[in-house]
Amino acid sequence: MDWARLEIIVPLILIFIYWLYYRKFRFYLIAEKAQPNVLRHKLARGTPPPSYPNGWYRLCRSTELKIGQVEEIKFAGRHIAYYRGTDKVVYAVAAYCPHMGANLGIGGQVKFKSCIECPFHGWAFDGKSGLCVNSEKLDPKIVSTYCYNNIEKMNPNQKGEYLQKVEEGEIKIKTYLVKELRGIVYIWLHCLEAKPWYEPVLEQSDHLQLRGESVNYVNCHIQEIPENGADARHFDYIHSSVNDYIPTWIVSFKWTMKSLPANDPDFYKKMEHSKEKVRKYQKNLFDQYLSNKDLRQYMNVLCLDAYLVFFNKWKFNVIWATGFQMGPATVALYVLSDVFEALYKQAIQPVERFNLKVFHTLYTTSSLPYWASAYILGGELRQVIADVSLWNNKIFTDKVAYNLKGDADPLLLRWRQWYAQFYEGSREFEKSLDALEW
Repeated sequence: MDWARLEIIVPLILIFIYWLYYRKFRFYLIAEKAQPNVLRHKLARGTPPPSYPNGWYRLCRSTELKIGQVEEIKFAGRHIAYYRGTDKVVYAVAAYCPHMGANLGIGGQVKFKSCIECPFHGWAFDGKSGLCVNSEKLDPKIVSTYCYNNIEKMNPNQKGEYLQKVEEGEIKIKTYLVKELRGIVYIWLHCLEAKPWYEPVLEQSDHLQLRGESVNYVNCHIQEIPENGADARHFDYIHSSVNDYIPTWIVSFKWTMKSLPANDPDFYKKMEHSKEKVRKYQKNLFDQYLSNKDLRQYMNVLCLDAYLVFFNKWKFNVIWATGFQMGPATVALYVLSDVFEALYKQAIQPVERFNLKVFHTLYTTSSLPYWASAYILGGELRQVIADVSLWNNKIFTDKVAYNLKGDADPLLLRWRQWYAQFYEGSREFEKSLDALEW
């Protein structure tokens, strides 16, 4: 055997194997394929709140939108085109061109640094102002707007015109406020076009490394998903199993939880942990998030301790989780253990009524092996799937029975009181979804 040649081949094989491992697990993506789901059309959903609450929503990950890239999305009853200009800024606009109705997000191109060009006739719209412009100087195009005299009966006006001129001048499309923080692009959606009440938190997580993401499609009311964060009792029934192979009488999860709005005057006292290590860790997080005073009213905080219980007898504390629910559709969940630290970012995109896209993005300490972070993401996804099986088959109604003598239901009632603030103008918005946005 040629040992010299072997000394070259073996390292190359090992390098190739590691490259395959790195490519697979460096960013571990578990994405459920979108399936046409008829369940929501057959299941009575009760009388729920509106489907599109107001707040900041995740639009995409920063790496999913390269310079010059244009995308479109159906989002919370809106059709939105979004793109990254050659100025590297992300813009979002109403998707349809007021000229002939083409979708700017399908075939549109970036032009004049911050503009999107219609693929049909080349009209360009500035992502900052929404104005239709002629050149890189952003000088506005002057157009004439016509409207059918009577679209229902298709009758002409007194001049015999079926289409009549209603105005002349500049024209603009709707633009959306977008912010890009820590690798995530957020979009502000408000049914009454109000300005943001709060700003997304720029969390101090430089010591954590992006490791993976799971994507699920869920058919339920949007409130069902973040409400899990205040539902202490469901953990005992839905999330007690460690995996599919070990019976719960051998080993199981047990949980204890606290949940409280961040603007509670006794917040620090009520949420203080008994263990010094966890208390210091959580206080650092509280100080970071609660320093944003505008956000406090719109943030709910949960603290969750998880235990492994063997043979229903021996109990060992394994993780401590601290979650921050910011607005209607964003959660940052910090997980601390004796071995690693992690951050889960949960984000909900309402595609349409009772049809949601749910993201869980995982960040961990860089010293954690890639296979381990992939395993952690898979374990978390297993818990999500257990919830999804219930969400897809339950109703949400305006009349709810609570057991206020226990310790769990008062948390749920208080949480629903808190979440209801995000629906201002939402019902009226849903009734006007056929209206044009120019």
